[in-house]
Amino acid sequence: MEFSSLEISRVIFASGLAAISMFSLIIGTAIGVYAKPTQRTNAIVMAFGTGALIQALAIELAMKGAHRLTSISKFGGTEAWTWVASGFIIGGLVYYLVNKWLEKKGAAIRHPALAKFYYLRQKQKDSDILLTQLSKVELVRSLPPEEMEGVLTCIEPIEVSEGEVLFRQGEPGNALYLINEGTIDIVADTGNEQKVIASLGSGQSFGEMALLSTDSRTATAVATEDSHLLKIGKDQFDALMEISPGLRNAVEQLNSRRILQNVQNLRGERETEHWKKVASSNINRLSKAEELTYMKKHAASGNPLALFLGAMLDTIPESIIIGAGFISLDTYTFTFILAVFLSNLPESMGSSMNMIEAGYSKARIFSLWFALIFAGIIAAALGNIFLLDAAPTIITFVEAVAGGGILAMLASVMMPEAYEDGGAEVGLATIVGFLAAFFFTLT
Repeated sequence: MEFSSLEISRVIFASGLAAISMFSLIIGTAIGVYAKPTQRTNAIVMAFGTGALIQALAIELAMKGAHRLTSISKFGGTEAWTWVASGFIIGGLVYYLVNKWLEKKGAAIRHPALAKFYYLRQKQKDSDILLTQLSKVELVRSLPPEEMEGVLTCIEPIEVSEGEVLFRQGEPGNALYLINEGTIDIVADTGNEQKVIASLGSGQSFGEMALLSTDSRTATAVATEDSHLLKIGKDQFDALMEISPGLRNAVEQLNSRRILQNVQNLRGERETEHWKKVASSNINRLSKAEELTYMKKHAASGNPLALFLGAMLDTIPESIIIGAGFISLDTYTFTFILAVFLSNLPESMGSSMNMIEAGYSKARIFSLWFALIFAGIIAAALGNIFLLDAAPTIITFVEAVAGGGILAMLASVMMPEAYEDGGAEVGLATIVGFLAAFFFTLT
């Protein structure tokens, strides 16, 4: 394939415009890494960019695409809408599916809002495993399932070696134990001899009454093999009761009876499963410490290539659109480039701060964005080469697919993140961004 000097110049200009629109990634990263703006400031800028990009998608992409089909291909309005709508739906679906896959590979960290949602789902999965184990303990299962998120913070996984004594007869009760793996013998000292009164295995618990009273232990617990246990300490449990009236009331009722009469209706498998589901559905918060823990774990286990591919998924469709629509500087409308520039700025600010917290070096973060700009330049060049002279149906459909991916990204990432960090004021900022982009479209 041979290119004339005019075609080469056109491709270079298209690639340059894509580079300019994406250079805000570097500016945003520098601001996020060195200036560290407040989340509220970042949210307002993000909302402004979101409004501008929505306007560009609606007018510069969807509307112009439909007009291209009705004026050049002589499609009817409904047929033109169908082509554009199909492209948007397919683009949104592709973004959703690929993004879900990349999340699991380590790409969720590229967006603060996406990362928080992903980490919360991971916490819910981890909590579900613990709740399945705890649902086997009648005392725990008798507690309000709505309060179990707090109880989970009291759980400490511990490893014990063969022959290790967990507590001795006569000592004050200070914890409940649940056996995850291993075997624990409960030994009673009768004065003349020590007698094993129970040998407990995986899924069984012991020391429950320690959470209800300060009575001394009535037996000794010793590991007969290397074991993995879950421990709920009484001190942490008591502290939780101080801030949870519902949990305190439930424990007081249990303590007054000193027998578990109120769990007789919970012994069935169906009731146990219902308790676990209710408890699991109330795991809906993520503390800053938990978020940081999951973030570092996710970053350590993630694939750097997945992070790069995830970033490409967010930005390459924009470059393709820029390249496909460029003929000359005199006829080009710069609204879409401005909208992309503004939307990339706050997103890279937030992403970079997120990656810094996860342990990424500054050099690595800047390298990621520079590599992404290079990929965007290539995408814009290819878009200009293969799509500029393509049939109206093809270019409209491809642009719509790219637009659907961009719109899915806005709806699932930028808009929730802006509202979470900026509050109701981001609605006004979004309107201002929309109107600003609309102004450039008309002038």
